[in-house]
Amino acid sequence: MNEPILSLKGVSQIYTKRSAKGWRRVPVRAVDGVDLDIREGETLAIVGESGSGKSTLAKLLLMLNRPTQGQIAYRGLELDKLNHEWRSQYRRQVQAVFQDPSSSLNPRMTVEETLRHVANRHSLVTKLNQRDFLAAQLAAVGLNPPEQYFSRYPHQLSGGQQQRIAIARAIMLRPRVIIADEPLSSLDVSVQAQILQLMSDLRATTNVGFVIISHDLGAMQSIADRSAVMYRGRVVEIGDAIYQSPAHPYTRLLLDARLLPNPRGTRVRSPPPKQAAPFASVETTQGCRFLHRCPHAIEICAAIDPQLRPLGLGATQVACHRAEELSAATTPV
Repeated sequence: MNEPILSLKGVSQIYTKRSAKGWRRVPVRAVDGVDLDIREGETLAIVGESGSGKSTLAKLLLMLNRPTQGQIAYRGLELDKLNHEWRSQYRRQVQAVFQDPSSSLNPRMTVEETLRHVANRHSLVTKLNQRDFLAAQLAAVGLNPPEQYFSRYPHQLSGGQQQRIAIARAIMLRPRVIIADEPLSSLDVSVQAQILQLMSDLRATTNVGFVIISHDLGAMQSIADRSAVMYRGRVVEIGDAIYQSPAHPYTRLLLDARLLPNPRGTRVRSPPPKQAAPFASVETTQGCRFLHRCPHAIEICAAIDPQLRPLGLGATQVACHRAEELSAATTPV
């Protein structure tokens, strides 16, 4: 197993907002005590509904935010202790691809100017060979012939072409990890498949790792080595088989909500609870954060916040008191 290139230990990001009455501020834990290892060369998907903390976690990994609590380490070195040289290396080796490619590209710069700016800024190639180098970057992301795209502005490109330019801009620095925040959300389904295939091809040829933030579990199932499910700032389940054997009730709800290409195909569902859960409708500041939505909540769920722990002998980790019991009861429908 590869050693992690990025490690998060007890990472939290706490914001403040005004209370409903408006006269005092209350803390909001966008990310709450996350422990996570990102291995070199792997594709890790971070999934969950809107507001679960996925994008905030991406900002922390890109050093756009500093964690309120906890530490993020790069190759064993804590980010807040990196000197100027290591910090510069980190920013080159951990690149970003954003949700909206049209807004991440300068509308006043052609494709050639956009890529040349990065090449000049980081002294990637001599000016004599620069045009050939840029053409190779476009060819690597499937934009052929490259010369056809050099003089185009972002508004003259389709959404899929814009996203390929954004990926080319990131990959030309030869990063070890690319943080992609909802890279498929603004694209139609056929183009999404092309971008996913491009990511797989780049990983195979360059061994670059991807951390993909997404709410599309179907797309992530086709590309991710591991998937981490986030709910209210916490990773509640992580593993390589969560789509086939979900262990957390929240993961089951996400999988039940997705659209399947074959409506007659099997879908994993948890059985209905045997009795009404008296704690399921109660908001609480202690215990499990999924308590008010969980149909399987019992008394211990209201008293103790479950921590992420290994499930059986597999690679899955789950934060649920009843994970073993619910996993044994799961049947495909």
